[in-house]
Amino acid sequence: MSSPRCAPAASGIGNFHPLEVIPFFRRWKSGMARDLLYTFIWNGLLGFIFWAIGGMFRPQNATFSALLMSLIMANGVGYTLHGLFLVGTYLKLDAWAHGRGPVTTAVYYTLASTLGVFFGFAVVAFAFEEGALAWMLQPRWIASLAVSSAIISIIIAMIFFAREKHARVEAELQRERVRFERIEREGALAELRALQAQIEPHFLFNTLANVASLIEPDAATARRMLESFIRFLRASLAATRMQSTTLGAEAELIAAYLDVLKVRMGERLRYRVDVAPDLAGFELPPMLLQPVVENAIRHGLEPKVEGGELVFRARRAGGQVEIDVADTGVGFQPTTRGGVGLANLRDRLRLIYAERAALRIGENKPAGTVVSLRLPA
Repeated sequence: MSSPRCAPAASGIGNFHPLEVIPFFRRWKSGMARDLLYTFIWNGLLGFIFWAIGGMFRPQNATFSALLMSLIMANGVGYTLHGLFLVGTYLKLDAWAHGRGPVTTAVYYTLASTLGVFFGFAVVAFAFEEGALAWMLQPRWIASLAVSSAIISIIIAMIFFAREKHARVEAELQRERVRFERIEREGALAELRALQAQIEPHFLFNTLANVASLIEPDAATARRMLESFIRFLRASLAATRMQSTTLGAEAELIAAYLDVLKVRMGERLRYRVDVAPDLAGFELPPMLLQPVVENAIRHGLEPKVEGGELVFRARRAGGQVEIDVADTGVGFQPTTRGGVGLANLRDRLRLIYAERAALRIGENKPAGTVVSLRLPA
């Protein structure tokens, strides 16, 4: 083994591998098997590059056996570096170096690279030639090792600083995303407050007018309507002051709302509130369901001369809670507007639950509409 090829290779840095500078290799999560495979690919790439560079200066050495030796040497050095960096990560030496600035970090990777190149060359050399120590101590091979270490240090430094820059950009983007989502949530909350401010006066005046008209001819009905209205107001005002409510509290709010409407609509309105007992304490955002019920009344049952039935039900289905608001009214029209609107409801679900919640609108049999919400349990 008179002329071994100088083909060092860099290895993984913490949970980051040099191949991840190429977007294609970011598809797979970090893991022992993946990182070992990436190191093999990286070693092979650098081994081929060093073989090609050597062949440019010494064409007589551009042979298959020389390429094979270059790849073997590259993997010996590369996996030695891989092991050293794993040890450094386990001992938290890399975190210690990073915490003391770029100069200490550069020194750390330079020393690690020098040790990795030396031991990697030594292991491969002694494995293939007994007299390897003699030529390894020659000045030209010491210089070769120094150049190899310098190249490795430069590669790792470039990767490190590129990674740090990328991490800073990602952190800034994440902060911007969080800030934007907070603004969206605050905007949605402001819309909810504005919605409540619009709903309550309208509902308040209509209800009080109905109570006033019933006092003389039917005092008992007027009293029942007023009691239901007070119960609705108490539950409604409490809900708007909280960040979250429970399904049981929301069911009480909806029942009180429907009680008031029942007095006004008489036999034109029939309703059922059916919530599974184990879901009474299930938490959800306030005012998420009551506007859906209001839309069902306003756009489904009130326009229908004979009225109909509204059913509010909630059940657990696997890892989700299914909440349905079904009416037997005139049916859903694409141009129907009112309440928060379906677009606003979907926006609230997206902001709060991301992709874990869903809203579906379908036809009720034999008539009417079903609005179904699926929330993560």
